[in-house]
Amino acid sequence: MDLRKTRPRGRRLVAAVAAAVLIAGAGTWAVAASGDRPAVHRQDRVLDMPGARIDTSYFTAGTGRRPAVLLGHGFGGSKDDVRDHAEELARDGYAVLTWSARGFGRSTGKIGLNDPDGEVADVRRLIDWLAKRPEVRLDRQGDPRVGVAGASYGGAISLLAAGYDRRVDAIAPEITYWNLADALFPNGVYKKLWAGLFFTTGLADLSGAQGGQEDAGGAGGGGMGPG
Repeated sequence: MDLRKTRPRGRRLVAAVAAAVLIAGAGTWAVAASGDRPAVHRQDRVLDMPGARIDTSYFTAGTGRRPAVLLGHGFGGSKDDVRDHAEELARDGYAVLTWSARGFGRSTGKIGLNDPDGEVADVRRLIDWLAKRPEVRLDRQGDPRVGVAGASYGGAISLLAAGYDRRVDAIAPEITYWNLADALFPNGVYKKLWAGLFFTTGLADLSGAQGGQEDAGGAGGGGMGPG
């Protein structure tokens, strides 16, 4: 993913009130060096967002400013699912921020199907946080050089983040959907089998998770293949 490419066009969401992101807790960890590649440092933080507390991990290796990557997870998962990928990207020279979307993992709040006022707004605040990190390269004040990547639910948030925030320079969505209505009702036909498997699997994954999942009145997006 080359973050030096021309940034895509997109509408920037005009927020009535800018919410501050507060650090609620932090922990620092080090991952051993791999061969001649540098060690990866991981910092765990819980960030307070409107209506949710978002569990994050921040990965860096080496010194100096570098582009950043926001790495999302799939529906029913958490930031832990993308840890290995995050460490590899950090060793490749990126500052990588992973997070458990609201209602997943240790994050609280209701799942909003990548709601512009929920999950998308969370990503915008994560970009604000990256813009203040001394390790992250800036295009201008408050505007980090940043890409968003992910598969399934994480891929959808990368598409939406780029559409709502002009600071996103590149995206790399995988096996994802553009619109749940089109994915579950293609040409007006209800994909009953796939929808049943999709939501049943998601609810089963959430049943033993911690956080605000008990009142998570919805489900996010999985890979919307034929079904």
